[in-house]
Amino acid sequence: MKEEMNKYIWLVGVMMLGMVLRGAEVPAKAAATNAAGTPAMAGLLPQDHDYQKVLRTFMATLTEQDFAHGVTNDLTALSAIEDSEVRYRTYIYTLMPQPLVGTKRGVPAINAPAALFTLAAIETTNGVMRAPVYPEALISFVLWDYPGNPYRNSRALKLRAFVAAAVNLMMLDKTGGPGRSDWMGYQLVCSAAPYPGFKDVLLPEVRKAYEDGLKKLGGRLIGWGPRGEEANLDMIVPLGLWYAGQVCNDPAFTREAEAYARKMLADPRYFHPAGYCIERGGLDIGFQGMANYFAVGLALGSDWPFAQEAVERIYRLRAHLLLPEPDGKLTGPTHFNTRTGSDAMKDQWDYAPRDIGAAMITDEAARFVTAPTTDQLAAAAGARAGAFNRQIHENPKGADGKFMPNDAIANTPWKFTMWPSWDFPAAINFACEFYRKGSYAHRLDLEQKNSPFLKSPFLGAGAFVTNFADAFVVSRQKTYAAILHTGPVGAQDPEDGLFQFSGPLGFGGGQLSAFWTPETGSVILGRRRGQHWEQSFDTNEVWRTWPIHAVSGCTAEGKVFTSARILRPEATHSASKAGFTIRVGGLIAGDQLAQTNVLQGTIEYARTFKVGDKGLVIETRVKGDGKDMLAELVETFPVFLYDKNLNTNATVAIEVQSGRKWIPATPEYQDKVTAVKLTRYSGAVLIVFDRPQRVKLSPSDWKDTFLTRAVCRNLMVDLLGSGDKSDPLAGEKAVSYEIRAVAK
Repeated sequence: MKEEMNKYIWLVGVMMLGMVLRGAEVPAKAAATNAAGTPAMAGLLPQDHDYQKVLRTFMATLTEQDFAHGVTNDLTALSAIEDSEVRYRTYIYTLMPQPLVGTKRGVPAINAPAALFTLAAIETTNGVMRAPVYPEALISFVLWDYPGNPYRNSRALKLRAFVAAAVNLMMLDKTGGPGRSDWMGYQLVCSAAPYPGFKDVLLPEVRKAYEDGLKKLGGRLIGWGPRGEEANLDMIVPLGLWYAGQVCNDPAFTREAEAYARKMLADPRYFHPAGYCIERGGLDIGFQGMANYFAVGLALGSDWPFAQEAVERIYRLRAHLLLPEPDGKLTGPTHFNTRTGSDAMKDQWDYAPRDIGAAMITDEAARFVTAPTTDQLAAAAGARAGAFNRQIHENPKGADGKFMPNDAIANTPWKFTMWPSWDFPAAINFACEFYRKGSYAHRLDLEQKNSPFLKSPFLGAGAFVTNFADAFVVSRQKTYAAILHTGPVGAQDPEDGLFQFSGPLGFGGGQLSAFWTPETGSVILGRRRGQHWEQSFDTNEVWRTWPIHAVSGCTAEGKVFTSARILRPEATHSASKAGFTIRVGGLIAGDQLAQTNVLQGTIEYARTFKVGDKGLVIETRVKGDGKDMLAELVETFPVFLYDKNLNTNATVAIEVQSGRKWIPATPEYQDKVTAVKLTRYSGAVLIVFDRPQRVKLSPSDWKDTFLTRAVCRNLMVDLLGSGDKSDPLAGEKAVSYEIRAVAK
């Protein structure tokens, strides 16, 4: 009872003080009430919960002077920092433009007039206004422990961050946002991450109120659960919950937050043990990069072993899905992606601090990090100070296209936005914020020992076959390497309430994703163009050019089918002295690729891979019941020519052997082909058939113009065997071959 009375007295006192400080303005607003006695002005902050009342009441006590930082001089570039770990951490701070406290693409958090942060400027007749601050970014800047930072620990700037974060917290509670956790996850990060930085300028009752608000928002996200539409967005939520759990001082909430994170990073419904976030049953190695950004932040900040293990799995798989080209660049397969054509090296949000942070967790990420030079370390502090100065000296542009003067900066109406900070929610440099002491020394130790973790696993001396939880099998033998995808691909259900893409959510079915030699690079490489929300780039009309290792064809009516849309192939893996054998199979779907009644009967598909020390032996079998008239049925091999953004020096020749002659392959079928030679860079690969086949090239090159500039050309082997006539597939068709490296 005494506690409640003290709280009531404090609230009344603060409200009265606020009225005094704001002068006649408060009585005027108080007079504008409706019959129910509530304020009539539309732009009042919500007061439906006790925590909102406490926050607003405290904001009412803050005057323009409270937000005036009084700093007029720039950050200064001082002499180099002596401590090597501090220098390395500072260097990491320079590797992304964030945190932003200014610039035309950010918000003028430093230059904004102090009056914009008062309650009078937040609550207006035009609605509740948003102050120009990214709270999590501003607090990172304010806490930057650098002698040349005159803004360090500025009370005024901490209060600016508090006001912006508190307004957002209250308004999200009122509006409910979009009612889905994946679109609200970073809102919780924005509110919870900066709190420890401005907590010291708040009264105890205000801290309690703010923490209650965080816990309330976090509880809603937990209640909504994962959306399942985009794994990269779902992965933000555990990070936001962890931040909130660190400051809410509620063991029950912290346990719930940990359970949610464990579900996203250890439960096979959401995280595949191979090392990727599950996206509608499959994966997208491009958007996985964005999920990695937040998974790394969570693993660095928390002490949760399952988060550390997930990052280790992610980076082990990532390293084994990237193959070095002869000119040193890395590329990899993408055919299995649910949405994009990006490989693991062209993933989303490939900010350098993400991989550096991962390398603090696992050496599997060390190969993706370039160590700084001595000069870069020495210059880092001055570089970061200069970057902040440039941000502060550049305001956004006004309607006239010119940079606004400080006194023209204004608040904007509050509205829900999925990305409250510029450049999506990548506003925090987690590797710097959660730097693990000793990371620089460990990096030097890896270099001194010439650790194998500093280079591609395909450039190591030893042979290996690694099974990634039956989703991928990656092998490196003396003369070649191969990546086999034997796992699931994505699917969508029109009844699931999620966005329905017009194109396929990945190509799988069990296929050769890549065949590589040191001399040729990835001479065979499965790819796709992908899709965005409005358009698919893998249309049925161009199925012959899809760069996938699959059995594909069309019916006499022109409907397209492919083994690559067997969503979850049955797969068995076995090892023996002779090598490693993988068998995959399943039924080719009768309805697929946005078509119904594609097949009236059944086509059984089976493929066997035998990984040997000298080559990869593959056998493909299809068996039909004769109920479908087929116009084409082919086995395709995706020959990787080049990527304009990656390697323009690749020269590729595709030749077929008929009899004893080698002749160029053409888009017209050539009979009695016993072998195909793929020459690329300074090496060559042979595909040797167990018996002569009918072979041609696809009608044209396949070109990606969406996210990459990869160019491929399909090699096509006729499985139907009826010439150019349609024929029912009655009985079994098969093709068997060995792929091996040869001297050019």
